[in-house]
Amino acid sequence: MRRETTLLVLTTLALSALGALMVYSVDAARPGGGGYFAQHCAYLGIGLALFLFFFHMDYHLLGNERVFRYVVIIAVILLVLVLVPGIGTKVGGARRWIRVFGRGFQPSEFAKFALVLLLAVKLTQNQAKMQRFWRGIAVPFLMAGFFAGLVALEKDIGIPLVMMVMAYVMVFIAGGRLLYLGGMAGVGAAALTVMILVAPHRVARIIAFWDPWAQREGDGWQLIQSLSAFAQGGLWGRGAGAGEQKLGYLPAAHTDFIFATVGEEFGLFGTLSVLLLIVLFTWAALRVAANARDLFGTLLASGVCTLISFQAAFIIAVTLGLLPTKGLPLPLVSYGGSALMATLAMAGMLANIGSQAEEERRPRPERGRAPVGVFRRRRAAHSAP
Repeated sequence: MRRETTLLVLTTLALSALGALMVYSVDAARPGGGGYFAQHCAYLGIGLALFLFFFHMDYHLLGNERVFRYVVIIAVILLVLVLVPGIGTKVGGARRWIRVFGRGFQPSEFAKFALVLLLAVKLTQNQAKMQRFWRGIAVPFLMAGFFAGLVALEKDIGIPLVMMVMAYVMVFIAGGRLLYLGGMAGVGAAALTVMILVAPHRVARIIAFWDPWAQREGDGWQLIQSLSAFAQGGLWGRGAGAGEQKLGYLPAAHTDFIFATVGEEFGLFGTLSVLLLIVLFTWAALRVAANARDLFGTLLASGVCTLISFQAAFIIAVTLGLLPTKGLPLPLVSYGGSALMATLAMAGMLANIGSQAEEERRPRPERGRAPVGVFRRRRAAHSAP
């Protein structure tokens, strides 16, 4: 697994370096400078320290009953505190941040880390009961739903969606019964539909998604400017720092829509390079998950991989107009404090699992075999008496 671990480290560093470059590009174009770049570098430094810490810390320590309980309890307390007026800070109509030493901290990013740890521990402990509905399916989804529900109260459905997809993948890999998983997918789709329909601004985004040019001065503005950035970038882009959409045309050019900024300044070549890095990261993470030393490592790695890769795919699809507009940072690339630090910490944990993983010594599977078969075989091996 040395090759995969090295690839995880290199892709993490490459995406982080690209993110710093793009944040500098946007920040330098602001009159007087917004100070985002300096803050981003500080967060990046802390995040890299966390990456090294978790890289060199045995991930089994996180499965210790006392450790993961503290992590989960702290995450729940923070998710509750952020909803309290006077403690949680309201920005853009959503109360998602707690001010710590003058800086914003987003508890939901820490909650993602706590949830993946909680599910990995519980699914490992309940491995023999995964075919049952209550212990195998209902309890893990209730745990995930509790976390996602608290985050949804912050008027955010992006992170809850990522959490539930991550939970679904982890339960599937742990051996959850497909019939029950199908039912849960239906329940999840119904819940998401209701959450969209009860919020007029979300309905407006859906309408703008179908025909953004009909609302070019309203909800369609951001998507139109994003597509314009890609169009202006062409094949090779305008060049580093030469983009114009960040000059007040494209909102969130350094956060949610940073992929469009990459497209304008580095063109199709730049966007395909980012996609390649994410694909390589995902491939290496899946390999690590499939060859982890134990089921706990497999579940932890698959959960982290889903969190990072699904969120990256989702926000890239949003910037390309393939999904309705929803704010989420592009992992490791977008400007951010909590998100960047949490993602780097989880990437370090993933690299640690990879450093302890063992290459499977058995014949290569026949061509076309489903990748999930690898996880199934590993789970069966771990469950064997």
